[in-house]
Amino acid sequence: MQSANDANLINITIFTPKPEHFSAFVDTHLEGLPGLGQLSQSLAAQFYVAKDGRRAILVSHFRDETHLGEFQQSEALQAHRSRLRPMLEDAESGLYDLVYVREPQPA
Repeated sequence: MQSANDANLINITIFTPKPEHFSAFVDTHLEGLPGLGQLSQSLAAQFYVAKDGRRAILVSHFRDETHLGEFQQSEALQAHRSRLRPMLEDAESGLYDLVYVREPQPA
């Protein structure tokens, strides 16, 4: 698998789960992410949960739009989405280019 440093395309998805399903949404997403990470098109991902328990963000790294498209059409992702969909109020995705990185500074 390629490193996240090879990623030229970032897909950021902001999820708004239904309040009564927030914990189940997070648990279901955490169960599915490791398997999705094994797909060759996925270079890396980070999943964040808002401290107020209202939203979650998935940052996914891909080499290019071709790899993203292949990932989005995979049966594994379609099955994962079908498990999440009933728990969601909304989900918005956007494509981003990485233009700056600040590496951690030594302590």
